[in-house]
Amino acid sequence: MPVEFKKREWAFVPLDVLPQFTMHRHIAFNSEHEVKNHILSSIPANIYFSSAYYNKPSAEKMEQKGWEGADLIFDIDADHLPVKVKSIQSALKLAKEEIFKLLDILTDDFGIDEKEIMVVFSGGRGYHLHVHNEDFRKLDSAERREIIDYLMINDVKFDKIPETSQGRRIYRSMRELSGYIIEKNHLNTLLKKLNFRGKVEDVEIILNSGRLNRLTGSKSKRRLFEYLFTKAVEKVKVNIDAPVTADVKRLIRLPDSLHGRTGLRASPVSINNLDEFEPLRDARAFGDEKVKVRVRRVRKEDLSWAIDVLKKYPRAGDRIKVPEYLGIFMLCRGMAQYGH
Repeated sequence: MPVEFKKREWAFVPLDVLPQFTMHRHIAFNSEHEVKNHILSSIPANIYFSSAYYNKPSAEKMEQKGWEGADLIFDIDADHLPVKVKSIQSALKLAKEEIFKLLDILTDDFGIDEKEIMVVFSGGRGYHLHVHNEDFRKLDSAERREIIDYLMINDVKFDKIPETSQGRRIYRSMRELSGYIIEKNHLNTLLKKLNFRGKVEDVEIILNSGRLNRLTGSKSKRRLFEYLFTKAVEKVKVNIDAPVTADVKRLIRLPDSLHGRTGLRASPVSINNLDEFEPLRDARAFGDEKVKVRVRRVRKEDLSWAIDVLKKYPRAGDRIKVPEYLGIFMLCRGMAQYGH
């Protein structure tokens, strides 16, 4: 159950209306028993609760709810990352890398205790991170956008790198990149690309010294500095879904509920076990018992993770037997119908 669940707004997407996405919201509960009975009386495809705490969470008008604060929420979705990949495995791997970057900054720069952080695999193509810390609960949208700007390094110019932990990460990444360029003998090619005019040897000495601020002496050197800066920012910034964090009344998927588009569990993951966590294996809510499905269509990028089980990609119209967890996944993705 969410922290202080009685003060949360709850919302449900009924299973029987799919594929339409109809949300029933402005619901509140006074006990865990009420929550369980509601779910069992009308099986939902998706369950959400508010990041916000309200005095009257069931009020239908937002201004009548009485906002009392909200958890700090982050959503990292592979679909919003700058690097586009086709397979769901690669997408989830990239999303996990972003979560690790976010964790480092939240604990090191913001001083948040790991015990106040909950990491949850979303059940889809990414992760949610919940911060339960009183110091952040009362922040308004504008104040949360300042956190977003810090994480995403918005509005930072190459000639005004801030003296913050993020600024130091940028410089460190720039030095690592310059070292790689020297090691791989890419400097001449890069300088030609940047229309550099000057002595290559001088630039190489500067890069080897690590004193990159010496690259601001001429326009040619500044172009190299800006290039290193841009690449470093791409590596250091955390690619979060900014509107989710800025929204102080956001609805977020309930941890340990099922994702209606995959049948996978929105699984809380301890930070210590995050590295070993494999979503497509560890978030399965259904078993290996074989079930019959009839294939409607196939999206290879969605099924690549299960090709060892399938042996080959099925085609529309095929009648196949698959493990229950995979059959549910295919049904949820609209790729199959149950039974032959």
